[in-house]
Amino acid sequence: MTEKSGRDWKKWVIGGGLVAGIALVGGARFLMREKNTPEPDYADVMEEGDFAVRDYGSLWIAETIAVGDRRTAIKSGFKMLADYIFARSHDGDEVPMTVPVLQQLSGNETWTIGFVMPPDWARAELPDPPIGVKLDHAAARRVAIVRFDGKPEEVDFAEQEKRLAGWVEAQGLTPIGSAPLYAFYNSPAMPGPLRRNEIWLEVER
Repeated sequence: MTEKSGRDWKKWVIGGGLVAGIALVGGARFLMREKNTPEPDYADVMEEGDFAVRDYGSLWIAETIAVGDRRTAIKSGFKMLADYIFARSHDGDEVPMTVPVLQQLSGNETWTIGFVMPPDWARAELPDPPIGVKLDHAAARRVAIVRFDGKPEEVDFAEQEKRLAGWVEAQGLTPIGSAPLYAFYNSPAMPGPLRRNEIWLEVER
């Protein structure tokens, strides 16, 4: 190896190390930002592996209706709600992003998509929603949940619902008639194994 080629090789090694270091720092910041996105407070009632029972207080939720398969519906519903909280569809203030994003089947290929509003914001502080979005005041509730990772498009939701239903029955819990809620906690950029997804099923206290 010539002296010049040796210097070039060292430059590539050093440059590659710098790029990798920057990527690691950027990735760590991204993970911290995702982890620190606010979510509603809840009280743990019980927990067993991937399953849990939680008590949530009342929440304001911005909701919209979307039609299509699950993936199509959440994409269009997410855009509608993002335009609301980022003040692109109204003249009011922006609303901080929170998690989870909620999705619930409400009819034949009809879905309700919801963004939970910041828990410390009263209704008077929330901007009036545009046409196509409504603010719903969800009452306090107890939910049984199953938690799992993976990209939503690769998850077998029917299997996860079956797991949750079996666990709820084994615990002697009584479901309340509404359809399960799908709860998503991460942006699409988050790798599947690091994602947090949940299915919520409301149960009697």
